[in-house]
Amino acid sequence: TYAGGPNRHFGIQCIYTASNITRFYFDDLSIVPDVPDTTPPVLLSADANDANTVTVLFDEILDSLSAIDPAHYSINNGIGQAQTANLQADRKSVRLDLTNALSTGSYSLQDVGVKDLAGNESNAQNVFFQFQKIEAAAEFDILINEIMADPTPGVGLPEVEWLELYNRSDKIIELSGLRIQDATGTPVVLPAHLFLPGTYVVLAASVNAATLQTAASGPVLGTAIGTTILNNDGDLLTLTDAAGNTIDRVSYTVDWHTDADKNDGGWSLERINPELPCLGRPNWQSCPVPPGGTPGAQNASFQTTTDQEPPRLVYAFPETPTSVLLGFSEELNKVGAEILAEYHISPSINISNAEILPARAFVRLSLATALQPSVLYAVTVGSAVTDCSGNPVPSTDTLFIGLTEKPEPQDIVVNEVMFNPATGNGRYVEFYNRSSRIFNWSEFFIASFFDGTEVLAVTHDRLFLPGQYAVLTEFPNNIRSTFSNIKPADVLENDLPSIADDAGNITLYWSKDGATVVLDSLDYSEDWHNALFSSGDRDGVALERLDPGGPTNAASNWTSASAAVTGLPGTPTLPNSQRLSASPSASGLITLSANRLSPDADGYEDFLDIRYDLPRAGFFAAMTVFDSEGIPVKRLARQELIGTEGNLRWDGDLDGSGSARPGIYVLFFELFAPDGATERLKKTVAVVGKF
Repeated sequence: TYAGGPNRHFGIQCIYTASNITRFYFDDLSIVPDVPDTTPPVLLSADANDANTVTVLFDEILDSLSAIDPAHYSINNGIGQAQTANLQADRKSVRLDLTNALSTGSYSLQDVGVKDLAGNESNAQNVFFQFQKIEAAAEFDILINEIMADPTPGVGLPEVEWLELYNRSDKIIELSGLRIQDATGTPVVLPAHLFLPGTYVVLAASVNAATLQTAASGPVLGTAIGTTILNNDGDLLTLTDAAGNTIDRVSYTVDWHTDADKNDGGWSLERINPELPCLGRPNWQSCPVPPGGTPGAQNASFQTTTDQEPPRLVYAFPETPTSVLLGFSEELNKVGAEILAEYHISPSINISNAEILPARAFVRLSLATALQPSVLYAVTVGSAVTDCSGNPVPSTDTLFIGLTEKPEPQDIVVNEVMFNPATGNGRYVEFYNRSSRIFNWSEFFIASFFDGTEVLAVTHDRLFLPGQYAVLTEFPNNIRSTFSNIKPADVLENDLPSIADDAGNITLYWSKDGATVVLDSLDYSEDWHNALFSSGDRDGVALERLDPGGPTNAASNWTSASAAVTGLPGTPTLPNSQRLSASPSASGLITLSANRLSPDADGYEDFLDIRYDLPRAGFFAAMTVFDSEGIPVKRLARQELIGTEGNLRWDGDLDGSGSARPGIYVLFFELFAPDGATERLKKTVAVVGKF
């Protein structure tokens, strides 16, 4: 068809060889006159390149001057007009540089007045687009939320290790920018995954991912972490960004399980409240429901209880004369913890730096002037030092530090022993620092020389201050939970030598730089318990020292503990329930702690302490208790050689068996001097009881 005009023509020229004469053809040709372009450019799409640039696409080539005018483009939701507009090489697309950055969400872009090459101008046109802002993770944006360290024996879930992450932020985070590692491993790069706010992902070894996915409620990502990266008894897990900045850190132990029956495997540890990211062990518990864990879903332990507990100052140790390490009961807010003016040492020491350690429950103070020997310093912390919930360290928390010294014998004594605990409870040994010196526990050894030799190191870099009690035990949580009103921070976990139920030896010695000092050595016996206790009554009853300054291996200096102070017969970390009061002023050869006793194991006047103070050595003594009818009922000493001073004890028991009934009794004390002289004294005491 031809519809041309004057001076208009159309034709086809073919150049070919004879052999190609039949190898081409033409069809459906239409030749029409020119049609004017009257259609404005159509806006096809808008795509966000990033938070600050958007590319818009039209259906035809644009007029360059019109296309680059930013006034022709606007975006809703507060973004507004573009700052600049740049025509791209295809001349159909324009890149907009935005004045206000995009956030995650839906947007509408409008153009008005954009022209094509023919000068056709667009009316208002709108297209919609989505933007997902991928942001970097900051500390606690992502949490290690659940840990299956010991999956065997399973109780419903596949028997593979895994851990769960939770995005508690409002950010979309690309997981491939993060790393995970345990205490001894190298950082493992996480797989690519857009981690949306409020969602969960589960990490497992790649070979186990498919198996675990069958039981998980959310995505399971296979990673290069090993199949046994999570230690059953405890581990330090750290989530970091590519630069090594910590996002979350969890140092768990098997003791974090709140149900002892779940320690042996098959049950996960769950974080209770993800809005308390600083809180350590108190914010974790055993998964409370079958099948033993909630991979990829909200934890069964989830609660929103607020944190009302303040962080306590529980540890202070001079690492060097110019460095002090402080420990707190929970993790701290980093900003407040590094405010130099919030730390005070008295007598005054200038502090040059305060640095929070990665574990966040420890702060290292660098001192501008060194600590001095033989000086006890008090450490206090200001209210700007808080946990992540804003709870400040109590102003009353004060700890004491000083440079450590070499001990002398009897500076520390064995003060209490639980050698035959009740079924299910742990043994412990309590020591008392009766000196004026400061010691470091890591320089001591606890030993048994009973039926062989067994020596174990004390493994704590911890000060032992004058007048302080410390308990060593293999079961610290048991001791802290079963005895009321004690000082939990003074219960130290440490291996103990064999401690038999009936008799044994406990020896404490110090050793450093080739020097050794034996401080105390106790040869205990179950016979030292209150004479009114039968063998069955002694189970779960601690043996307490009456006088720290008295002889260690005198049976009269030990007796059974009362339950009045802690609810159980023992006083770990506290002054002994049966301790002797200050020595009474001597009047004559013997003095009594009181003129009565009430042997009812209530911790008050359960026994009668009889002190003697003789003018010279070499006396033999006999002491007999008579009832009101003059009948001898208990012989406390039978012609025994005694020292110049000491004590005897009457527990209210009778010779043979039984206990003294309430009434008046007479103590008859006979002394026989080496030259044949004799002394005879009588003291009246009352045995009282409950009616």
